[in-house]
Amino acid sequence: MARLLLTVLLAAPSALALAVGKEGGAAERALAEDVLALRNPSELPVPHRPLEWSDVNIISTSDTHGWLRGHQHDTWPEPNYSGDWGTFASFATHMRAQADARGVDLLLVDAGDHHDGSGLVSTSRESAEAADGIFGLLHYDVLTLGNHELYQYSSAKWLYDNHKRWNGRYLTSNVNITVEEHGEVVSVPISDRVAKFETKQGNSVTAFGVLFNFKAHDRNITVQAPVKMAQEAWFQEAIADAPDYFVLVGHMPGRGLTSEWYPVYQAIRKVHPLVPIFVFGGHTHVRDCVQYDDRSIAVVPGCYLETIAFTSSNLPPAEDDGRALEISRRYLDANPVTYKWHTGTTDDDFDTQLGLNISQSLDNLAHELKITRPFGVVPHDYFLHRHPYGHPRSVLTVFAEKVIPEVVCDRERHGHPRVVIGNAGSLRFDVFAGPFDRNDELTVSPFNTEFLYTRLPAGLAGNITVEMNRAGASKFAPSVDDDEAYVRHVYNEWLASQWDRYVQSNLLGGSDELSMTSDAKKPRTLGYVTHDACKGRGDDIEHIPVPYSPDQVDFIRSPMPDVDPEEVIDVVVMDFAMEDFLTAASVLAPERKVSTDDFKTYAEGTTINDVFGLYARKQW
Repeated sequence: MARLLLTVLLAAPSALALAVGKEGGAAERALAEDVLALRNPSELPVPHRPLEWSDVNIISTSDTHGWLRGHQHDTWPEPNYSGDWGTFASFATHMRAQADARGVDLLLVDAGDHHDGSGLVSTSRESAEAADGIFGLLHYDVLTLGNHELYQYSSAKWLYDNHKRWNGRYLTSNVNITVEEHGEVVSVPISDRVAKFETKQGNSVTAFGVLFNFKAHDRNITVQAPVKMAQEAWFQEAIADAPDYFVLVGHMPGRGLTSEWYPVYQAIRKVHPLVPIFVFGGHTHVRDCVQYDDRSIAVVPGCYLETIAFTSSNLPPAEDDGRALEISRRYLDANPVTYKWHTGTTDDDFDTQLGLNISQSLDNLAHELKITRPFGVVPHDYFLHRHPYGHPRSVLTVFAEKVIPEVVCDRERHGHPRVVIGNAGSLRFDVFAGPFDRNDELTVSPFNTEFLYTRLPAGLAGNITVEMNRAGASKFAPSVDDDEAYVRHVYNEWLASQWDRYVQSNLLGGSDELSMTSDAKKPRTLGYVTHDACKGRGDDIEHIPVPYSPDQVDFIRSPMPDVDPEEVIDVVVMDFAMEDFLTAASVLAPERKVSTDDFKTYAEGTTINDVFGLYARKQW
């Protein structure tokens, strides 16, 4: 039934009506009508629940990946996330003013991963540094880095050279860099390890910035496992005195006893059984929350400037009786409607000078980088997860069957039959109808993956892709030791679970809370539907989850040439997929002993992060 519903919901309008009429009952028709109504909602939904302000209030962000200009396409749920960094800065400014008026703390924290994503940060190293500079125009109380700041030594070195601009609040508690100081080569923290400060309201805070046990960093960078960091003498000394509360900000998920946060939390709890601990994580790109005890909370706010998480808690009384704290969290859709409603402002008084300056700086940078000049106009939406591979509106399908055959060409190999094999994980985002520019191209794939080729029989080449998908992608296995693999797995499972839950509750007789929502407040827009491990409803706006198809593949292949299976053809492989290709080749044809030595560069100068632009110039 779930598979039928997915097919129905993803069909074109006319096909949808026909399919429901023939196959579906009243429940299917009602749900299909709900989703059809989402195609062109007239305006963004408005929140209807005030935030739960308390003694301590913290706004958290993570995994922005350069999406500082916000989401600018009209296909839903993109409008939910249409606020840019300047809009957010205005929101943060108004929220700080509210906190001052209420006489309570408001902190702004960020858990890293600013690089690799939009055109602002993926065009060049210099563009990433310029975007970092604009990001830094908004004052943060505590922030840290993510794994994407460590893939290249130069990025980490830039942070090291510029960390003082954050006045001791950019924390890298377990990340060192090797540099030359005073003629001597030394390994030192990229930035400060710990921050101790007093808030406007006189509360003392001890803060740390922690990265998971990341192993794929560049040379001359060292990451210490959080469990080992928590045993260090400097850490034990830093937590010896009891603050009013601890703030732990770090690029790692918060959920469960297996979280790398847990040993850090335990080390503090061993010394301070009752001091509140507020943890703010990231990396998994999901909205999530968990409480380790009744005086702690760990919140992960999502990714790509889609969500702003608001967390609040009371503080223990002077005569502490050990009672549980009243802690809450809220996931806010990052758009101007949300921001204005929660700050009680209007179009006339919302924008601050700081916000306007940031927005203008972002526009100027985008113009200088030439990432907004359209290559063409995309005729349809193409989705990464909503359609199965093979569907004409799947990004993977159009990539394998149209984009690659059209633009991945070697002039010197013209006329030689060829097939191109690559990893589906190289594509990271949807392609939306409308103007398609360099920013869209880098959003779809920011990677510099190149193409290599060898000569093999056509039949063997075709079977190799089948074997690669049967074995699964080694570089995208769901292991916490492989950062990109882990993120992709957790995020996709999260999307799938939202859709499955919705299908079950609305079509198969379940009891999900959304199925009991009053008609007056019935969700009418696509978006995230969060079910985390904390009490109460976390989402600020109720949405219908985005449809998700589980029928995806790890590897794609361009159409096979119409030749005899024994004919030797050019077999082109993305370099990132080479390890899996060679493994599959050794399984199917061990006698050939295919190795990297058999490969040469194909279509020199063409990388995966510019193929969609080349195709757009020709076909869109």
